[in-house]
Amino acid sequence: MCQKALEDVLSWKFSGRGFNSLSGLLPYDLYTVKTLREISLPNNQFSGPVNNSIALLSNLSIIDLHQNELTGEVPKDIGLLSNLKQLILHTNSLNGSVPPSLMNCTSLKTLLLRNNHLGGEIASLDFSKLQKLEAIDFGNNSFVGTIPVSLCLCRSLIAVRLAYNQLTGEIPACMAGIKSLSHLSMSDNFLSNVVGALRILMRCDNLSVLFLSRCYKDEPMPNDDHLLHLNGFQNLQILTLGGCLLRGEVPSWIGKLKKLKVLNLSYNQITGTIPKWLGSMPKLLVLNITRNHLTGDLPREIGDLKALASDDTDSDLSNLALPFLFDSLQYNRLFNLARGIKVGNNSLSGNIPAELGNLRLLRELDLNDNDFNGSIPIELSQLVNLEKLDMSGNHLSGEIPESLKKLHFLSYFNVKNNDLEGEIPKGDQFDTFTNTSFEGNPKLCGTVLQRNCHSTTGGGQGEKLPPAPTAEESETSWYTIPFGLGYSVGFFVVSVSLAFRSSRKWFN
Repeated sequence: MCQKALEDVLSWKFSGRGFNSLSGLLPYDLYTVKTLREISLPNNQFSGPVNNSIALLSNLSIIDLHQNELTGEVPKDIGLLSNLKQLILHTNSLNGSVPPSLMNCTSLKTLLLRNNHLGGEIASLDFSKLQKLEAIDFGNNSFVGTIPVSLCLCRSLIAVRLAYNQLTGEIPACMAGIKSLSHLSMSDNFLSNVVGALRILMRCDNLSVLFLSRCYKDEPMPNDDHLLHLNGFQNLQILTLGGCLLRGEVPSWIGKLKKLKVLNLSYNQITGTIPKWLGSMPKLLVLNITRNHLTGDLPREIGDLKALASDDTDSDLSNLALPFLFDSLQYNRLFNLARGIKVGNNSLSGNIPAELGNLRLLRELDLNDNDFNGSIPIELSQLVNLEKLDMSGNHLSGEIPESLKKLHFLSYFNVKNNDLEGEIPKGDQFDTFTNTSFEGNPKLCGTVLQRNCHSTTGGGQGEKLPPAPTAEESETSWYTIPFGLGYSVGFFVVSVSLAFRSSRKWFN
């Protein structure tokens, strides 16, 4: 194509070719169109380097090449692009360090370099010139050193993600001065002084999202008077401190966070009991305190969680500066997050509270590997939106309530290794569960266990039945098809499709 014709076609932008199967090197002619303002070719299979000649396209304001197979370094002269507002190169295979010239792109608002093989010390970069920068994402790379203090001088910052790197040191005290900051993800680094970090960050008045999981190791759980009495974190909606092996009890200051929707304290060394005040948190949608050393009952007050009992039309966080990852799924809106209570792998005892049946919007309930006893509450059949129910590894007795068949969205059910008895319910979702959901209960019977209920003399244990028919042999196997399709469609609607390679862990 001749230069004049190419400029006529591409004089404003070269975009609209994303989410296709374009491959090979980026066309060289692209670097010759001086009037080009936008290059947008995401989600393709382009490979090879981005030619340094791209720095000569002085009118460029947007470069979006994310989710390709690009290699090589970020163009060293990219700082010549004084009009550049968005540099989006995440999810490629770029290597090397971030070129210092990038700090000359003073019009830059969005800088997304996550999911590459970039490294070096980012603290050596001077971000102070980027006064318009709103979102920076360097996550899932190999950056080392400390958190850049010069980021504190970017007064327009809304979102910062440096997760999944090898950063050390502490959260800089100057971050308390970034008043516009609403989203901070530092998970999976090697930071220290979690108490100091929270004392600093609670002064960021607009902070809504705070990911600090797997970042601090074997420190005391922050629960000092300074945090309890200072009126901070009043806009915080997501707090994750999972996987830090923090020691102590569930912090009492968390009860003051009236806008908190997601609390993740899993994989720590928390002792004591689950506080009753958790049930009075008005916005809480997700509570994850699995794999700790908690004892005592599961408080009945958990059944009072308002946001899980009635529909919450709160639209907070509907438009995020950066998406976030939770339980291996990417979300752009908090509204789509699966609402759940996860208290598995502790030492909780007593009965499962019947009050949990009040939480009609609950989609996941994990009670596994505790010391719960008594029967399965029939009130759980009121959880009409439930998709996952795990009560395995406890001391539950009695029969499986027939009313649980009302849970038409239930795709995962596990009660193995208890002391349940009687016949396993038939029909509806229970026809989709395999014997692994029920094994370890010698008094249970039914076709799925190949154990005849009619020949029992007590306790539900009977003679073995012939193997259950395969899906191809069964006349009723078609019944599982509507469920499978319905659940897949429902899951797609409430979840945001993952756009990242399955072989790479993403970060928060």
